[in-house]
Amino acid sequence: MADQSPARQATAGRRQRKQQETRRRLVNAARSQLSSGGIESVTISSVTEGADVAQGTFYNYFDSRDAIVDAVIYESVERLGQRLDALTAGMPDAAEIYSFSLRHLMNTAVSDPVWGWVMIRLGIAHDTLLRTLGPRAARDLQIGVDSGRFTIPDVSLAAAMTFGALLSAMQEYLEGRDREASATLYAEYLLRMAGIPAPEAHEIARRPLPPLPDVDDDLA
Repeated sequence: MADQSPARQATAGRRQRKQQETRRRLVNAARSQLSSGGIESVTISSVTEGADVAQGTFYNYFDSRDAIVDAVIYESVERLGQRLDALTAGMPDAAEIYSFSLRHLMNTAVSDPVWGWVMIRLGIAHDTLLRTLGPRAARDLQIGVDSGRFTIPDVSLAAAMTFGALLSAMQEYLEGRDREASATLYAEYLLRMAGIPAPEAHEIARRPLPPLPDVDDDLA
C-alpha cells in the first residue's frame, strides 16, 4: 500500500504546486512575448528566458513551440468564456445574454493582442472557438429556444454560425470599420438570425454594455 503519511502528502503537494507554478510562468512568458512581438517572436529560448527556467525544463511541460502557443490561445479563449459566464449568470433574458456575449466577443477580438493572433491563426482559431466557446453559445441559444425567445431549428448550426460571423465581422473591422459599430451590428444581425424582430434586435444590441468581471487565474 502506498505511503499516505502526512509528510509524504505534504511533499507531493509542494511538488505539484511547484510544477503548476513553473507551467504558469512558461505560459505567461509566452503570452507576453506573443502580445509584444507577434507569433514569429515566440521561441523556446524567449519563453524560457522570460520564465527564468532552463530550456530543458520547457520540455517537461510542452513538446514544441506550437504547443505552448496553442496553450496560450486556448487559455485566453477559455478565460473569456469564464468571464462571459460570470457576466450573464442569472440574467433573465436570453436575447440580452446573447447580445452582451456577442459584443464582448467582438470587442475582445479587436482589443486583445492574443485574440488578434487567434483570428490570424485560423487553423486553430476555428477549432478552439468551437471547442471552447461553442458549447456556451449553444447553451445560450438553447435557453432562448426553451424560453420561446428564439426560433432556431438547429442550435448547433446556429452556434457554429456565431463564430463564422465573428471572423467576418473581424474582417470588416480590419478593413476600417468602427469597432463599436461592428460589434453592435454583429449582435443585431445575429439576434435577427435567432428570430428576434428587427426593431427589438436593434434596441437590444444598443443597450449599455456591462464590463466583463474578472475571474480567478487558475487555468495555467
